Amino acid sequence: MGTFLEPLAEGHGRACIDIYNHYVDHGFASFREAQLPYAAFDRFLAMAHGYPAYACLGDDRAVEGFGFLHAWHPSECFHRTAEATYFLHPDATRRGVGTLLLTRLLEDAAARKIQRVLASISSRNAESLAFHLKHGFAECGRFPRIGHKHGQDFDVVWMIKRL
Repeated sequence: MGTFLEPLAEGHGRACIDIYNHYVDHGFASFREAQLPYAAFDRFLAMAHGYPAYACLGDDRAVEGFGFLHAWHPSECFHRTAEATYFLHPDATRRGVGTLLLTRLLEDAAARKIQRVLASISSRNAESLAFHLKHGFAECGRFPRIGHKHGQDFDVVWMIKRL
């Protein structure tokens, strides 16, 4: 059957934080160097409040990933712009799970009259940069060498998709 989406909820918390913490320790998808405690999942839910948020579940109902939109800026002047955040279990990459999740987030964004979706990505995360380009995002800004993780400097690349 494959992967399906359901609204992100408390019951997904431990699995989502485990997925997120994988990227804290490995690679540049997370901009953190210290793992998050499980209680941090409440912050994800709070950020996503009023926006679409989903868990990706496999046939066995195991969490394969999660994602949500959230306000890019707190001012009401930016209500037509959202930022996307999503992470997949390493075993769920390159199987269409990310495309399923992103497509649903973008459809929900358009239905909510959001006109632009942003993503901030490490320049050392080539897979994510390519994924976003493949799905119609374009680079719209770059902050050179502002990040430092695992002993390496990196740029923060901002990408945008107009809906």
